[in-house]
Amino acid sequence: MTKKLILILVSIWWGWTAIIDFAVVPTVFRVIHDFFNAGELGIALFSKLNTLEVLVSSLLIVLSLYTLKQSGHGKLQLALVICAWAIAMIYFSYLTPKLVGLTELWKEADLKNLVSIAGISDIQQEHQFYHRIYVGMDSVKLLILTTLLAINAKA
Repeated sequence: MTKKLILILVSIWWGWTAIIDFAVVPTVFRVIHDFFNAGELGIALFSKLNTLEVLVSSLLIVLSLYTLKQSGHGKLQLALVICAWAIAMIYFSYLTPKLVGLTELWKEADLKNLVSIAGISDIQQEHQFYHRIYVGMDSVKLLILTTLLAINAKA
């Protein structure tokens, strides 16, 4: 029963990540022509999802620990779940707040026709740097979730 619950939770997490990354975000930036408005929508969405990811990943740790204790198997699953939880925590506690702050600075710099602001030589490049980290980490997270799906689908 625990394996089925893990499979359901991982499937839901994988599904919402894929839908957001490959459908919602590209559509938002294609339909909403004002970059900052689209970004605000993205930030609001990802802030909510970050909280949900922390909750789901924490529950998956508990379920994986229970499975490991009951069967003596599942060390790889536990390690992967902990990695996914760590990614969710980095989003929640650092990366999303960092992008929110940089977006506000970028918006301010844009209004003042500046490139450099608050000691950052190129605010747009700084924002893009952290955004690329987010995208890279999301790719890793999807790979982890896909592996967890495979592990639990076999059970």
